[in-house]
Amino acid sequence: MTDLQLMGAITLTSAVLIGAIGLCLVMWARRQSLVAALVVAALVPFGAVVAAVAVNVNAMFLSSHDADVIWFVLAVTSVLAVALAVILGRSLGRELKRVGDEARRLAEEGPDAAGSDGAASVAPVTAELAHLSAELADTRERLAVARERERAADGARRQVVAFVSHDLRSPLAGIQAASQGLRDGVFDDPSTALDGIESAVQRMARMIDDLAELSRPGSDDAPASEPDHARVDLAAVVRDVVAHVLPVATDAGVVLDSQIEDGVVVTGDADDLARLLDNLVANAVRSSGSGGRVLVAAQNADGGVRLVVEDTCGGIAEHDRRRVLEPGFQGDGAVGASGLGLAIVDSVVEAHGGKVAVGSTGEGCSVEVRIPQGA
Repeated sequence: MTDLQLMGAITLTSAVLIGAIGLCLVMWARRQSLVAALVVAALVPFGAVVAAVAVNVNAMFLSSHDADVIWFVLAVTSVLAVALAVILGRSLGRELKRVGDEARRLAEEGPDAAGSDGAASVAPVTAELAHLSAELADTRERLAVARERERAADGARRQVVAFVSHDLRSPLAGIQAASQGLRDGVFDDPSTALDGIESAVQRMARMIDDLAELSRPGSDDAPASEPDHARVDLAAVVRDVVAHVLPVATDAGVVLDSQIEDGVVVTGDADDLARLLDNLVANAVRSSGSGGRVLVAAQNADGGVRLVVEDTCGGIAEHDRRRVLEPGFQGDGAVGASGLGLAIVDSVVEAHGGKVAVGSTGEGCSVEVRIPQGA
């Protein structure tokens, strides 16, 4: 074996032995810290060189002078390697901590949690960490979108439940008033009261069907707000609503009149339009009080239909007029009201492409609804 071959064998053997020891040290250092693992990994090759040089010096393959030069070079380069390993380890540690903090914050606080301070201005140390950070940010956005969708669906459910609960009051009041009138014998023709009760029961059944549909699994939205397009005899709808609210008005001491023009027809949803009118008329009767008067008018106007409900509630303040269509708004003296009546009216009119205007008359309030005939 030549001297070169022997030196190669010595170097290879030293590298294998020191490498095996270094691997064990790296595995141990990984459990301590990232910096320690990188420092050990950086020093293992130097250890292999030191071992190989020491053996070759003892075997007289290298002179003492050559060995001294090698020791000096190894010392300088090992210091540089350790410094670079420490710098890289600390940078990686800070970046991993930042990503870990964001993941923990996302788990604890959800997608609404803000990112760590300065996260956007500090460039990730490695491409892998940059990809991980981007994936985390994308996950946060997807969760935020999902949560917003869930909140919107929950809000729609709550609104429908509130609207239906509000709408149930009017037919219940009509049934109560009609049954009381039948008991007291105030109706000349009992079939009129019975027809009103039957109509109210049918309306309540449709509302309960809406709630049942909303409660089905996978029903993320409220029942369709777009009207079923069909020709609706609005004059007949107005007459039906006036007929079933009349017992309530009579019981409350309110005079309920109507001025209905023949041939008032619109394209829309008959049930929704009945809800609209029922809320307007019932609210007007409730607001007018004993001795009051409510007028319901329906006519063709300007390529559409015009509905007007006037009462004697005493009027509405200017600052309240701007908010009266907001869900939950209750004006002065709105005892027992939920503040949803005109909000329901507004939602139905909007679904039919119409407009609502609220104003004051000399004695009370006036609500005007305009709906295009081709809604």
